[in-house]
Amino acid sequence: MRWTRALIAGILLALTGCAGHTGTMEGVREALRNNDLEEARARLAEAGRGTDDLLFALEDGLLLHFAGDPELSNDRFAFVEQRIDDLYTQSITRTALSLVTSDLVLKFEPRGVENFLVNYYRGLNYLQLDEPEEAWVEWRKMALKLRFSRDQGDAGYLDPPFFNHVVGLGLELDDPSNAYVSLRLAEAGYIDRGARPPADLIGDLMRLASTLGFRDHLDSYRDRYGKGAFWPRERRGEPGVAGSGRDDWGEIVLFVEEGLVAPILEARVFIPITESRSTMLIEGEREAQLELAEMLAYEYDGGSFDGRTGSYLDGREIAYVLPMSFPVFGVGELQFDRLMASAGVDTAEARVGLDLSALQGAAFADRLLGIYAKTIARALIKYVVAAKLEEEAEEEGGEVAGEVVGALANVVNAVTERADTRAWLGLPARIWTVRLRAARRSRYPYLPRWRGGRRPGSYRRSPAGTSRHQLPCLLAVSHSSDDEIRRAVPVW
Repeated sequence: MRWTRALIAGILLALTGCAGHTGTMEGVREALRNNDLEEARARLAEAGRGTDDLLFALEDGLLLHFAGDPELSNDRFAFVEQRIDDLYTQSITRTALSLVTSDLVLKFEPRGVENFLVNYYRGLNYLQLDEPEEAWVEWRKMALKLRFSRDQGDAGYLDPPFFNHVVGLGLELDDPSNAYVSLRLAEAGYIDRGARPPADLIGDLMRLASTLGFRDHLDSYRDRYGKGAFWPRERRGEPGVAGSGRDDWGEIVLFVEEGLVAPILEARVFIPITESRSTMLIEGEREAQLELAEMLAYEYDGGSFDGRTGSYLDGREIAYVLPMSFPVFGVGELQFDRLMASAGVDTAEARVGLDLSALQGAAFADRLLGIYAKTIARALIKYVVAAKLEEEAEEEGGEVAGEVVGALANVVNAVTERADTRAWLGLPARIWTVRLRAARRSRYPYLPRWRGGRRPGSYRRSPAGTSRHQLPCLLAVSHSSDDEIRRAVPVW
């Protein structure tokens, strides 16, 4: 019997369902909260690769980066980039199957900011390996991704200025002209968001404009931001902007990673189908089903089913209630709301360079209506299939057989419908950035003052060369409760 075979297939699909990714990763995130990288990797290994080998590589690559194994970390990230390329040729079978089960049958693909972070971490890894030429490759790849992303629209999460600034800093020694282009893109990004570019970016622009001989640009920066908008700062005998020629002073660029990015959670939802819509579904064509799915998505998004716009059920006969699962964006875990850093005679206050949770949340919100429509369309298709299976079983085995088959089909539909909560969950909630002036024999930077939450500390250090006015020492710190950043290896 066809309906028997269909039910068996549905039950098998239901049995192969897995726990949500957020739940699977909770042990890893708890270990990160406790600064226990060994335990975090052990928990990740317990969770297993499953079908999400790309997501596993992202998480493991980041943990290896935190643990100070840049070579193996980059092996993981290289696998990620290769898998992303492979996924451009998507499986038609899996895409079709996702229309009758859930999006979990599709391979995970990093989105937006996650793509930029692959090159960000690979670049830092290469700097730690003292391979600046390889790091330059990563900054160029990031620049290409940013340019492609800008072509997709003007949403703020498509082209975060932080990444253009990182590209500019990273390429300055190798390709100052393209570094300057990236810095200007970073400046434009802040202006487009209605924000004044940070002082360190203004200083970088002025320094490179001077180095490249763009006197008109330099004058425009002075007119726009004021003649005092110089970086590095002149004080206590330190050299001035772009021209002292001294190489016994430098600048440290410090990145501090804070907390854990917001997870994606799962919410169980029930949407009523009226008798009239049920008849239209069963008797109508696929186009009518998709139109109804879009209509229900708008109604759900507008609050029609939660009492915000009055009682939806008044005067309506309900034929069926569709059970489904929607993803819900969670809350990022923050550790502090102010941060100071010191090195030698210099102390500076850090600023938030990248708010990952906010950017991911904005991108998620833009996708949400489409997620609702696709999920509802899938539930409607299952509903129609269940109704037809029930009708066929009733014709072959009588009314009782029809009711049993209909009930079983509905159970299968409910079990196979899971929200896609997969995301790169080992990431920080925010990345702070601070610039410090230091002499050759200054003590290494530390974080003397912070406000709110646990004290930040370090996981890893990455030496980097940027310009003669900057100490070739690019540091990244995260999650730890240590009091001081551990020794970095400057290259003079």
